[in-house]
Amino acid sequence: MAVIEAIATTYLEADAATVTFSGIPATYEHLQIHASARSNKTSSFLDTIYVQFNGDTASNYSQHNMNANGTSLYTGMDAGASTVNPGYAAVDGAQSAAEYSVFVIDILDYANTNKNTSVQGVNVLGLTYTSVYLRPFSASWRNTAAVTSILFDLSSGSWKRGSEFTLYGLNSA
Repeated sequence: MAVIEAIATTYLEADAATVTFSGIPATYEHLQIHASARSNKTSSFLDTIYVQFNGDTASNYSQHNMNANGTSLYTGMDAGASTVNPGYAAVDGAQSAAEYSVFVIDILDYANTNKNTSVQGVNVLGLTYTSVYLRPFSASWRNTAAVTSILFDLSSGSWKRGSEFTLYGLNSA
């Protein structure tokens, strides 16, 4: 049986440019993040979410993803990115105020310094005009350092008041 423990929760009382979990203890086997978030961007369709580990802004991230939206399906990959892109946030300019993007991200063996860090997750967004947007993805941070901080950023907006991010630690029983 697995044991899951909440490490930290950030609930935004005001808009914020970024959200960061830092000082992450190395006492778990894996990490998991649950988020319900929205961008204050007032134009465009969606706002791209970016994730970085330990402040690493170099081209050390690789990713595969699939995007499904209504009747469209496409895949993508990036072998030399400076971030992980887990999906997209709802924006003030395109979605109703009640629509938030949700995502779950697993960071596997995050404290194992003998291998690169593997990441997997899914982003879901209910769109009033096209039903549901779905983006499963997998990624790698090509670095053997233990993950001690995780930064969440957006391509052009700020995280909207009411967005919530929770970091969990997972262990085997």
